[in-house]
Amino acid sequence: MHETLVATNKSRIVSYVDPEIKEKLERLAEVRLRSLSNLIEAALVDEVARAEASGELPKKTGQKN
Repeated sequence: MHETLVATNKSRIVSYVDPEIKEKLERLAEVRLRSLSNLIEAALVDEVARAEASGELPKKTGQKN
């Protein structure tokens, strides 16, 4: 297995989604001038922030706001 070099230190997440959702996300990313990866990361960051704000996901001690 060969290693693919990428210009990031971010972790990779693999996910399975319905093809229709993927197509809509690709269109939304294009409209917002973002990559699909960046659009999904932004959505995940927002969801984690909502969970922390609601208390559903406690913030780690010493974590930045």
